[in-house]
Amino acid sequence: MFRTNRLKHRLRSGQAGAAAWLFAGSPAVAEILGASGFDALIIDQEHSPHGVENTIDQMRSIASAGQSTLLVRVGNIHAHTLKVVLDSGAEGIMVPNVESADEARALLAACRFAPRGSRGAHFTVSRAAGWGSESMDYYSRYDQEMLVVAMIESARGLANAPDILAVDGIDMLFLGPLDLTISLGCMGDYADTRFDAAVAEVAAVARKLGKWAGCTALPPYSAQRLVAMGYSLVTVGSDVTFLQQSAAAGLRSATAARK
Repeated sequence: MFRTNRLKHRLRSGQAGAAAWLFAGSPAVAEILGASGFDALIIDQEHSPHGVENTIDQMRSIASAGQSTLLVRVGNIHAHTLKVVLDSGAEGIMVPNVESADEARALLAACRFAPRGSRGAHFTVSRAAGWGSESMDYYSRYDQEMLVVAMIESARGLANAPDILAVDGIDMLFLGPLDLTISLGCMGDYADTRFDAAVAEVAAVARKLGKWAGCTALPPYSAQRLVAMGYSLVTVGSDVTFLQQSAAAGLRSATAARK
């Protein structure tokens, strides 16, 4: 049976969601974080060496451990990329650097079955549909449960954000901070007024259109500040950063104890 999308239903009820990124490619780490209570975990295929099999292994681990929604950030907008990830069982798609309404419509066409799109319908043998044992359940609930997220990572995407989010089927704009600062001419400076304006603008666009906005918590934008601004999804770290921070804290404690 197609799982209820925990994150999407939480957002529909007016509550904010918390998520984390998976960059390390470890099913064991994915399982640990899957049991930690996040509303969603985002398997990254854009910057990490996650092939289809590895992505499926992580999705299995997460689903076995808890109810976190299985989001996958794909590496590109190609129809084949999207189809394989969806047929593999992703419960949400995050597409990087969407810059126009035409691109948004193209990605939706790749995600939807005819007559609304062009996605191949051989899901009847896909993992997403229980290897075919749950085909009609998957087909009937797909549009309701699937979450489609377009990332805003450039000045052009920011300028076209209202048109992108207005496309029927795009559920959320997610602000990609580092790439956006590079495009705006203030690389990595999250206190720059240009970035401040962009963060406020994405939230305002989502609020105006009655849809959702997402962002990564980072100084000076805490999760609490982003939610207060109207962001519905906040990522609060990753498997890599959690491990690094915990290791650093443990080492500091051990070093202090030796003195």
